[in-house]
Amino acid sequence: MKNRGKVLAMLMAILTITAPSAQSRDRKSFEEFRNGILNSYSDFRKTILDNYADFLNGEWHEYESLNGERRDRTPKPSQVPTFKPETPAKPNPAPPLPAKSKPATAVPVKPEPAKSEPIVHSQPKHRTPQSAQEDFDFFGLPVSLPGIEYNIAYRLSSTTDYASQWKDLDRSGVAKALLPAIKEKANEMGLNDYLVYEFIKAYVTSKFPQADVSSRFSAMHYLLANLGYDARIAVSGTGTPLLLLPFKQTIYARNYMMMADGKYYVFAPDDYDYSLLGRERLRTCTLPKDADKGEKFDLVLGQLNIPVKPKSFELEYGPLKLTGEVNENLMPILYHYPQMPIADYAISQPDPELRRKLVEQMKAQIGNMEGDEAVEQLLSFMHHVFEYATDEEFHGFEKPYFIEETLYYPKNDCEDRAIFYTYFLWNALGKEAQLITFPGHEAATVRLDNPVEGTSYDFSGKTFYISDPTYIGSHTGMLMPIYKNNEPKVDYTFTHKSSRR
Repeated sequence: MKNRGKVLAMLMAILTITAPSAQSRDRKSFEEFRNGILNSYSDFRKTILDNYADFLNGEWHEYESLNGERRDRTPKPSQVPTFKPETPAKPNPAPPLPAKSKPATAVPVKPEPAKSEPIVHSQPKHRTPQSAQEDFDFFGLPVSLPGIEYNIAYRLSSTTDYASQWKDLDRSGVAKALLPAIKEKANEMGLNDYLVYEFIKAYVTSKFPQADVSSRFSAMHYLLANLGYDARIAVSGTGTPLLLLPFKQTIYARNYMMMADGKYYVFAPDDYDYSLLGRERLRTCTLPKDADKGEKFDLVLGQLNIPVKPKSFELEYGPLKLTGEVNENLMPILYHYPQMPIADYAISQPDPELRRKLVEQMKAQIGNMEGDEAVEQLLSFMHHVFEYATDEEFHGFEKPYFIEETLYYPKNDCEDRAIFYTYFLWNALGKEAQLITFPGHEAATVRLDNPVEGTSYDFSGKTFYISDPTYIGSHTGMLMPIYKNNEPKVDYTFTHKSSRR
């Protein structure tokens, strides 16, 4: 990135970047999409589903599993970057007020270890008794579906077994009996496509705890396909069952397969060692090229309507203060959420009511400030109200946060702060802002009412100034020296073309 007098190269680089998929794609609302795929069940069955057992009983082709993509291979700074001026800072300093930071003190939500399933070799079927409802656990939340009696095999040993189980499930009528209840529960809880997958996984695991994972994955595949999703069943070279799911977004750090219809991500049993995928070839059945195979999965989150377990937080620095309660029940759902592009974290809304209250608080405190003073106040707040730690240090794996998680965990890193900061720049202050990425670092830029000295660039005829919530002590216009020769990429733009959230 260059200073204002040398922005041409930066402008050309940014204009060649493809607009974020989350902003440009024509996506239905969650409610419309869920209703669309579930209400069109009858039409969908008349295409591929009536013959799916024949495809499973036909030829299975081998594919190579590819290692998951990395959003950024450059290591993040182990220590929080801090501005150390040789001379007094020039542009728009924030008032030197004492800090009083009280971030949330919750500890990371650690998932329970996967339980090994006993393998039963006797009896050909696993039968469950008829009951009024099927109670099970969904990320620690008690949920239920109607108690419907049907059977699955204890174990599937060959590809023809998968075809046989599909036929058995078809004859049982379980899809017509169960899918309306799944639709109702998904709408009630606000589950997106990925969480519908997790919901079905929890249900099948609970209903058939003694069955082998091969039979359970086959049942999951059957239900997902009948819901209208393009879910595929596969087996590894050693016979491990796998689900292959296509997504509208890139999923980072997850193995995938390239097939004629595109990219399919691999979802394996909980105790599976994904490193084995690099040494095993996967097999899945061939489907007709012109068949309607179903919808891709969407990872963007809308409002989740789940029971509230309040966890209070208080963030305060200088004249700014944010207080409230975050729903602790969200955290297990989000903890191992698939890693998606930064833009999709920016537009997701797990708890819009909480965000609305925070935006109102921020507006009341700095929304009426003149000029760009509010930007500097908010930037200074971001610098001092959070503790810094990389995801690897704090969680042991890359973990971008939704805003709700930033309010819950006591430490965060650059992309979490950038998402949080730009959200309030736009929603509370009405300032157009961008999420930008350097090698190993996510930062932010903002449109100002008045120009300042420092680093900026032009984007679609508008000037954006670097404003980095992780560069402690800096002011808008100040770029970390380590990135002075790097040209960033734009991940997402908060602007009038993207509605306020």
